[in-house]
Amino acid sequence: MRKLIATAILLFFGFGGNAQTGDLYETSVVFPAGYQVGDYIEFVKVAPLASGSSGYYEISISYTRGNMAASATHIASISHANPAVWREAGRVNANNYISIGSYNFTVDCNTEPANPRFRIRAVATYGLATDLTVYIRIRSVNRNAGWTVLNQTGNDVSVTKLLPMTNDWTLLTGNPFSNTSAQVAIKATVNGNVGIGTASPTEKLSVNGKIRAQELKIEAAPWPDYVFLPSYRLMPLNEIASFIKKNGHLPEVPSAKEVSEQGIAVGASQAVLLKKIEELTLHLIRMEKQLLIQEKKIDDQAKTIRTLSVKQNKR
Repeated sequence: MRKLIATAILLFFGFGGNAQTGDLYETSVVFPAGYQVGDYIEFVKVAPLASGSSGYYEISISYTRGNMAASATHIASISHANPAVWREAGRVNANNYISIGSYNFTVDCNTEPANPRFRIRAVATYGLATDLTVYIRIRSVNRNAGWTVLNQTGNDVSVTKLLPMTNDWTLLTGNPFSNTSAQVAIKATVNGNVGIGTASPTEKLSVNGKIRAQELKIEAAPWPDYVFLPSYRLMPLNEIASFIKKNGHLPEVPSAKEVSEQGIAVGASQAVLLKKIEELTLHLIRMEKQLLIQEKKIDDQAKTIRTLSVKQNKR
């Protein structure tokens, strides 16, 4: 590792300078031919104003390595009181090498108060085993007081957390030529809920309106095949009749009032409906068995009657 760090520092300082303005910073870092997954180069410290709350940055990287090429743009959101921890910045664009997930580097951000900084970290080693230059361009979307060049290297494979790209996100749509209010098309909240047509999503996906799709797959567990187990107690029809008379709906099926007030979970509803179909099938099978038994009894009785009739006629 010492040899790797020393080489990385030498190559970094040997690659020329960097360009910067108040809201734009450009530089490059070099990873040596034998770099490993987890190797990183911490390359710049930023200075968002307003006690750090103006920190909002676009970090674009690009690189080639023999027969491979890739690039990506990341978003980092830094506020006034974030933790001193390294987290991976989310990507809004990824031009990967060959296929999805085929890239060598990501961008980490440490949001330590008064000391926020960025680093490039290796996550793969695609391409020829040659020195690899990563070109970096950072744009400060909000106000940034300046850039401090850093050159800290090392290896870190412990990063598992992601850096939030925003605390709140809203897409408003409407006619720009009209003086009417725009409408909330999509809303994403701090807890990860997403709303379509609603500004207050209460589920992972809340939709205020109709949904049209070619196919919808729902995961529901447990699937009610347990109804066919020998140990399952099938409610007798007379008990079902008493329940319906008392409650106005089938057992385990929500009432019209409950559905009106709370809605209905599609997966759970499908499972309940299937369960009722399976129970109904079992009842039909039982009834068919009873009918077959009764038919046999009737046939036996008819045979007995015919036999008695024949004997009586012979007398």
